[in-house]
Amino acid sequence: MDQQTRVGSTAALLAVGLMAFGPSIVKLSDLPEMTFVLWRLLFGALGYAIVLVATGQHFGWMELRRSVLGGLIFGVNLVFFMVSMRRTSAANAVVIGALQPVILLGVAARMFGERQPVILLGVAARMFGERSHRSLYGWSAVSIGGVALAMYASSGVGVATRTGDLLALVTMLLFSLYYVVSKRARSELEAVPYQLGLTIVAALTILPAALIVGHPISPPVGSDWWPVVLMAVVPGTGHLLTNFAHAHVSLPVMGLIGLLFTAIAPLYAWWLIGEKIGGLQAVGMAVVVAALAVVITRPVDQVTT
Repeated sequence: MDQQTRVGSTAALLAVGLMAFGPSIVKLSDLPEMTFVLWRLLFGALGYAIVLVATGQHFGWMELRRSVLGGLIFGVNLVFFMVSMRRTSAANAVVIGALQPVILLGVAARMFGERQPVILLGVAARMFGERSHRSLYGWSAVSIGGVALAMYASSGVGVATRTGDLLALVTMLLFSLYYVVSKRARSELEAVPYQLGLTIVAALTILPAALIVGHPISPPVGSDWWPVVLMAVVPGTGHLLTNFAHAHVSLPVMGLIGLLFTAIAPLYAWWLIGEKIGGLQAVGMAVVVAALAVVITRPVDQVTT
């Protein structure tokens, strides 16, 4: 594994650790979904702008224009994430989200000329010239098996409904598409300008939606602020690190590293909001971690044409 891949993999692992706080933070807030998402994005954009200025990077219309698609998808994804997290357990939501390496939106199949559902492994080879070792498919199956075991064993403490699980599935599909779009954007933009641009676009996407559904757009007050700030700073930093890693780590491995969400987020939920972890669920989480320990050490070849 070369130095850039090692740095990228480390950034991706740290990103998952930070983003895994998201499900628990959401459950700590009583703000309407759109209000929470809007101000999380605005506060996040401010943070990214500070980083941009501090690092001396450029941001203009070109960077904003190339961030539009990622921002639109990301904004809609955040809304579905918020709504689903209040209608299902954190454990169920993150386990459903861990199916990301396998399934991608059906519309993506049309975009890339495939007649069957597109998996991240196939998208990577077709779009980015990344050819994974065959063993990656096997370890992917092992990881998904661990995900299935963890979901089956989940106690589902807290709110857990079929509607919530369906919304979590839509969230996963949107986030998969966001990964693919961001991978392409990072071939043209640095991580900080792209993250700033997509966050601005996402906020502009959420603003009219909030007005339409009647959610207030006024700033939070008092203790309502701290979950918003936490969401922008902690998972928000994770999103920045993820987009940094996209330039150095293959798409299949990025998706599989995301499976660590399954192992980490329920631990945070147990710690912060008291959701229980059963014995079989712990076994499933351990299987995911073990399989990924192998996956992230496997190189990815570039397809030559």
